[in-house]
Amino acid sequence: MKKRTDKNAVKKPNALLYFCVAPFFRVYYRLHYHQTITKKNMEDIKPPYLVVAGHAGWLDFAITSAAMFPHRMNYVGAYNFFRDPVLKHVMTGMGVIPKHQFTNDIAAIKKIKYCINQGRIVALFPHGCLSNEGRPGGYAVFGVAKLIKHLGVPVVAVKTDGSYLTRPRWTKTARAGRMETTVFPVLMAEETQTLSAEAVYSRVMDAIDFDDYAWQRKHPVPFKGRNLAEGVEYVLYRCPKCGEEFTLKSEGNRLTCEVCGNTVRMNQYLMFEPENESTVYFDGIDKWYDFQTECLKEELEDENFRMTAQTELRFAEPEKYGYQHQGFGEIALTREAITYTGTVKGEQKEIILPMKLIPMIPYAAGEYIEVANDAEVHRFILADLRQAMKWVIAVGLIREKYSS
Repeated sequence: MKKRTDKNAVKKPNALLYFCVAPFFRVYYRLHYHQTITKKNMEDIKPPYLVVAGHAGWLDFAITSAAMFPHRMNYVGAYNFFRDPVLKHVMTGMGVIPKHQFTNDIAAIKKIKYCINQGRIVALFPHGCLSNEGRPGGYAVFGVAKLIKHLGVPVVAVKTDGSYLTRPRWTKTARAGRMETTVFPVLMAEETQTLSAEAVYSRVMDAIDFDDYAWQRKHPVPFKGRNLAEGVEYVLYRCPKCGEEFTLKSEGNRLTCEVCGNTVRMNQYLMFEPENESTVYFDGIDKWYDFQTECLKEELEDENFRMTAQTELRFAEPEKYGYQHQGFGEIALTREAITYTGTVKGEQKEIILPMKLIPMIPYAAGEYIEVANDAEVHRFILADLRQAMKWVIAVGLIREKYSS
């Protein structure tokens, strides 16, 4: 009789691949990026358990693997990665559990439970997406606390300072400076059952909190790299001098407003310096980000708030990899909904996505934003890619104040 296969089964990370790659990252990150790893009170922590980590920059998977070596972990990763045929093969071999971002993915939860029942370690990034400005980004749903209570195993945190500054989401190159990683238990198994979900959530979020610019201002670390500012206009979209939006352009270490000429330089500490005495600026991306967020809050006070952009629309069609072109049109954001009006496969259509169902919109700097409706993902490639960050911030603000 043929053995029945558990549909929730997940492979353990490939041992040959893991023990070839993970030690390399551990040594390379220590020598090149000056990563230090400190483990505290981990002596009595044995599998199965859950690992939670902050998601500051592009290197976080490797950082976490290096910190937990030699333990192999089943990571929880965005389903989008599985839409690439090469990445799908690699991630399947490494036992990555696919999850649809910012949705209640029951299938992913069942696979996590399967791995825990097999006595393994599962690792996830509760915030769900990379940091925008050096502090936690995304939207860490309260469901992570319910998941922890459901699993009933110890929870270990991997906290890293300097990851955002080393490789933020808006640049294509990494910088060598310093990263400080600490591994420590957050919850013991019995605490996951005796504490309230609110207390579990609070303890986990506190454990993986980070603020790279506060860390950098406390003890400045020089970072080596080229073209340090290139790409930062995909996070910073408002000029602090003239107030114009989507007019900032980076080149090398400089960021300039194309309207008023206001210019800043990014120095070796990844902080901004004025080009001249008339420059209006903020010293860090975090403060500049806060400035444009406060401006957007004022805009949202208007009950008739409406933001629009010209866009290309793509869907992930069944049985196909990647995202396929569907048409062109206009995307609009109000307090109530995100609406696409335009062509879909040659036909004029209107797609309405209610804001109450959208906790967050994932995006890739300089590439696209996405709006999920359960497992269906709408990918929008805006005509001016500098507009994306305003959409990301606006959706978060609407969720917090108007859609809760």
